[in-house]
Amino acid sequence: MDVKLPKLGEGAESGVVVNVFVKPGDTVAKDQAILELENEKAVASIPAPAAGTVSAVHVKAGTR
Repeated sequence: MDVKLPKLGEGAESGVVVNVFVKPGDTVAKDQAILELENEKAVASIPAPAAGTVSAVHVKAGTR
């Protein structure tokens, strides 16, 4: 399953990946933080939408 970024608030259309907490092969629980995204207003933890095993990570720190 692909993870889509949630709405981060009005005026928050984009951001920069600050940290990626998972790597391929990791097991994650639903709602576990998988990355941090920073925009002009805040740094937000992005949770896993479901439990499972990470098959691939397509972003790295610094990605816009």
